[in-house]
Formats: sequence, C-alpha cells, structure tokens
Amino acid sequence: MNVLNDLERAGREISSVVLGNILKVQKISLPDLRLALEQGKVRKILLVRNYQGMGDLLCASPVIASLKSRFPGASIQFLANTFNKAALENNPGLDKIWAWDENRKANPQQWISLRNSLRKEHFDLALVLSGNALSLTAILLAVLSGARWVTGYDTHSYGQSWGSRLYSCEVPYIPVTREIDKYAGLVEGLGLPCPDRFPQFFVRPDQAAFAETFWKEHFHSNRHPVVGIFLGGKVDRPDRIWPPKNYAQVAKRLTESQGCELLAITPPLAGHPSRHERNSTFWMDEAVHEREFQQAYGKKCPVFRDSDLGRVGAILKKLNLFICPDGGMMHLAAALRVPTLTLFFGTNPDIWHPPVATSHYVLAPDKDPRALDPEKVVQKALDILKS
Repeated sequence: MNVLNDLERAGREISSVVLGNILKVQKISLPDLRLALEQGKVRKILLVRNYQGMGDLLCASPVIASLKSRFPGASIQFLANTFNKAALENNPGLDKIWAWDENRKANPQQWISLRNSLRKEHFDLALVLSGNALSLTAILLAVLSGARWVTGYDTHSYGQSWGSRLYSCEVPYIPVTREIDKYAGLVEGLGLPCPDRFPQFFVRPDQAAFAETFWKEHFHSNRHPVVGIFLGGKVDRPDRIWPPKNYAQVAKRLTESQGCELLAITPPLAGHPSRHERNSTFWMDEAVHEREFQQAYGKKCPVFRDSDLGRVGAILKKLNLFICPDGGMMHLAAALRVPTLTLFFGTNPDIWHPPVATSHYVLAPDKDPRALDPEKVVQKALDILKS
C-alpha cells in the first residue's frame, strides 16, 4: 500500500511539473495582488472547492459572504462537485454554481467542456479553498478556468510543491485549529476582512412552505417541544456510528420525562440497497440503522427523508432540538442556528464543532461510540431544552 501511495504521489508531482510548464500561469507578487484587490481590479471571482462533503463546504461558506460584502458589485461564482453543491444552491452571494463530477474525472470530455465554459467567463481571480486537505484536481480546474490570477494557500504547508508551479502566487498558511478558520484565514491572507466565522445556508420560501405543511400533518400542537434525531451518518465509518438502541433510549427518556414529540430524520433511500461488509457491530446500512431504531423505540413516530437539502433544512429549523452525529447534518443545523446536540466519536470537536451558540456537543470517552452513555446524552439534551 505504501508503494502505491508513493507512486501516486510521484505521479501527481510529475503532473504538476509538466502542466506548470505547459499552462504557464501569470505570476504576481502577493503584495501586488492585494493592491489589485484594493484598487477594485478584481470584478469576477471563481471559488473552487470541488471535493469532500457538504459539511466541509459549509465551513467555507463564510468566505462567500465576506467577498460579497467587500465587493458588492463583483460576480462571485463557485465550482463545487455534484454532491456538495446542494449546500450552496440558495446562497444569495453567488451568481453561478458549477458542478464537477468526480465519477467522471478520468473522462477528458468533462475537463474540456468545463474548461471551455469557464474560460468564457473571463475570471479575474480563481481562489482554491483548501482546508484540512489539498486537491491537485482543484488547482488544475482553477488554472484551466483561464483566470488572470490563480491563488490559494502555500502548498508546502500540505507537503506539496504544486503551488509554486501552478499558482500566480501563494498565500502563507498560518496554522489554526478550527476548520472554519482555515478558509477565513485564506481570505485574510489576501488582505480582505473575514469577521464572520459562522456557516451559512439558505432556505427558499417554497421549501419553508413544504416544511409547514409537513408539520401541520404530523404535529398538531405547539405545546410540546419536538426533538429530531438523525438516523444516518457515515456507514463506511463505524467509528462514527452510535448503536440504534442508544438513540432509541435517548428518545424514550425525552418523550416520557419531558413530553417531547419525536421526529426521526433519515437519509433518502438509494435506488438499491447499499452493500457493506459488517466488519463490526457498528457497520450497517442506513436502512438497517433505521429499522433497528424503530424496533428498540417500540412506538410509532414520524419519519422524514428527502433528497432536497433545502427541504431538510426547513424541517430542521422547526425543531426545538436536533441530535446527530458529527457530519454534514451538524454543519447544516449550525448554519440554520438550530439548537443542536452533536455526538462526537472519532473526530476532534476542537477542529470540527461549529462556533455557533446554538450548537452543543458531547464527546465519547476514548472516542469510542460504545463508551458514550445514553444517559449523558439525555442530561445534555435536557439542559439545552431548558435553556
């Protein structure tokens, strides 16, 4: 495996050398780029983040608001991927969203078609948004956009030398702990303020109306708080899955002791069952997770699933409390300022927990899902409901 990783790394290094010589990016010093921004010479900006998931993209969302505030007349566009672009679709700060299909990255036609379309925009600046990971594909797409200047963090801080060949200039990387601060630091490295460090997501009126109709159908009284529990998570990450019976135990305690009503929220069903090897008792298909929760809970409760992220967000906004594992749904709830209790297992809350007052968390001892006592979750949930 190490040999394959070394070969892949060498292949990317060679590619960056070859493409750097072919593409010949226009160089500019960082002080001169800052001056160009200050003088209003940048009127069209492409932000590139075409990899990783929805939560990572929501961490980068404050950058959009900061740029729009600084350049209200500029056109700001975003290159995301076909999966995470849903986190941006209603963002009023964006004029256009481009989608990269990672499943077709080996198809030359996708590269050519996207390159031709992007070049027609005549971007002044392409900004590669790198957080905890660096992507050569993202850098290449930024260069192929034909933007006058292409920049991002100094790639040596990620152990790569790609930026010296493919960026117009590099922004020094200043180490920070929180993921959301990494994106803000990139903008500030260009001499632009980024005071807002809160994720953003926007719900359309039709999506809010859908949630209202759903609510009236399933919850007939406003006197009882409604708690939502997300029965999803990364099925390929058993270290981030809590047993369904534990969620059911929390749900029972809250409904019986506080008179709460319950809403189970699940990911949309795929067209065919996922197939995973059960390497541990925590490795399960999401449909199995939901079924085992229902059996352990022992009572009927409404279940919500929808592939429209805006509708999901509209439903979350109506909850009095949302309980979920660390992941994209935590970031979505934080962006909507929904009172949220996140269960952290194998990841570090100092890095990933959103800096939002409505967002709370509990950390499993030794980062082991088996070690998190449901009663600890119940007590934290009660504290949030009371406040």
